[in-house]
Amino acid sequence: MAAVLAPTPSPRPTPGGRAPGRPQLRLIPGGRSPQALAATYRRRRVVALLVLVTVVVLVVELARALSGLAAAWSAPQPAPIDGPTVVVEADAGDTLWTLARQVHPTGDVRPVVEAMVADRGTADLEVGEPVAVPVDG
Repeated sequence: MAAVLAPTPSPRPTPGGRAPGRPQLRLIPGGRSPQALAATYRRRRVVALLVLVTVVVLVVELARALSGLAAAWSAPQPAPIDGPTVVVEADAGDTLWTLARQVHPTGDVRPVVEAMVADRGTADLEVGEPVAVPVDG
């Protein structure tokens, strides 16, 4: 099966600007009144405003929910030192890790350092500062 197209010449436009056999276009009065158009635009604006407010509220609630999840997933805060301690004087170049290692030469000193930071509120040291190091780590 095959289809063949045969071009036909189109009629030439007349001096009036339209092709012969085509009706003249004319404007038909009618359509919506300006008041009806204004009411439509007003309704559209109200709906767009409601959608915008809804989206903003949803974004704020989502941000609150995500910040709550981040707080829930954060590591628990270590408790301050509770029990016997050894007071060590900080020398130049000392850190809480080196002081904890002096008192606990073997084993994991992370819980000791975490308790020291929780008790002191900071990991900063000054030379000559007395530092309490938990004995039971």
